[in-house]
Amino acid sequence: MSREAPYAGLDPERVLDAVDTAGHAPDGRLLALPSYENRVYQVGLDAGGFVVAKF
Repeated sequence: MSREAPYAGLDPERVLDAVDTAGHAPDGRLLALPSYENRVYQVGLDAGGFVVAKF
């Protein structure tokens, strides 16, 4: 039985869209951070700096 992982559809575009929907304007920079169970990304912002998004 082959079941697709729930995060299989989590691509860079979806990560950036989620950050934008949360009220931040991403500038396109995206860095995957190490995590044992979650998908964690550092996302650069247009205003400078970054946010960390955890899925």
